Amino acid sequence: MRITWHCDNALTTTTTGFNVVERKGIGHPDSLADLIAEEFSRRYSRHGINRFGFVPNHWVDKVALIGAESEVTFGTYTVRKPVTAYLFGKMTRSIGAEALPIEDLFTATVEEVLVESVGRDILLYLRTVSENTAGVGADHPASFYRPAEAGKSGVHGKNEVANDTAFCNAYAPADPVDLLAIDIENHVNSPAFKADLDGLGSDVKVMIVRASDVLETTVCLPVRPEAAPSRQEYRALITEAQDRLTAFVEAHPVVREHPWLTRMSVNTKDHGQGAYLAPFGTSLGKGDCGLVGRGNKANGVISSRGGGGIEAPAGKNPMHHTGKLYTLAAEQLASRIHGELGIPNAVVLVSRNGDRLDDPSFVGVRTAYRAGSRDRTSIEGLAAETLSGLPALSERLLSLSPIERFRDPALVLEV
Repeated sequence: MRITWHCDNALTTTTTGFNVVERKGIGHPDSLADLIAEEFSRRYSRHGINRFGFVPNHWVDKVALIGAESEVTFGTYTVRKPVTAYLFGKMTRSIGAEALPIEDLFTATVEEVLVESVGRDILLYLRTVSENTAGVGADHPASFYRPAEAGKSGVHGKNEVANDTAFCNAYAPADPVDLLAIDIENHVNSPAFKADLDGLGSDVKVMIVRASDVLETTVCLPVRPEAAPSRQEYRALITEAQDRLTAFVEAHPVVREHPWLTRMSVNTKDHGQGAYLAPFGTSLGKGDCGLVGRGNKANGVISSRGGGGIEAPAGKNPMHHTGKLYTLAAEQLASRIHGELGIPNAVVLVSRNGDRLDDPSFVGVRTAYRAGSRDRTSIEGLAAETLSGLPALSERLLSLSPIERFRDPALVLEV
């Protein structure tokens, strides 16, 4: 494996210039689509291992959520058309004569993710649809999606090949604003924050703009209509939430470590009689839609610094799909380079369909300063270890709850 090197002094810039970071909350339709796709893939994979001894081939990174058609006002709402969850993708339908319970697994996944992320009320207005496009093509044997029998290994075999041509990238350390955005969203969606603020939903969005030493945070907080019978009660709830958020940000260790002037804005669209009222506490309850790949990247945020490329890891096969495995391997390698060598860096991994999974066609490493021969040797060793550890990463993905990973993106680095 050959590494292409580049020195980029801008990797150390976290206090000058500017940075913009977004974090979509756990109840955002795009977050929900990612969580459902990832949890379905995990359950489908585990069912295959437990029942047949291997992960059936699948690729379900096209989950779509179509929001409810609703009429919403202070104090109440009426749902005219329910939420629809669509499962689009290629899935092995059966192993020999035994059918896989695709529809049952998908329905159970949707219901459990929504209950955990949004609440139980939404289940009264929900339908699910599965669309399987798996067929037989010249690039795979007929048994790829139509295996005749069980008995394959549930983990990587030797010479496992990549199932896509893709590039994935990551950086380390995390920008301080990345960490702040994650902590704000987790705090807003914590039981402690909502204990005295009854009616706040989970479809939170956090946008942070740091320009030199000014930090401006904008937070969108949904309110369940039944919790705000009037404009005055809605406004009182938002004002109290904003005061608490301001105090949280000002006391946060990241802010205290930097000479930043902080500003906080909440629900900036609230003009005149406007209000962010959302059935079930999510814009999915009032017509917004969610799609896999539009949510947070693997590091938990969407950053102007980049990271994660355009890949949508959620729902991709955890055994050989590089859009998932290389995204997370790049995160692991960048984190190890910084954690073990103290070098700020960015990593790019490129796969070509059909190449060996543990041997990327391109490995690029940008370092904050010119790496000497000793550092390069160490980084080459870390890269080899990270890529040889892909089977352990696959198993880690099958054991970790996607919701736990959403709340703490660093969990997947602990392989």
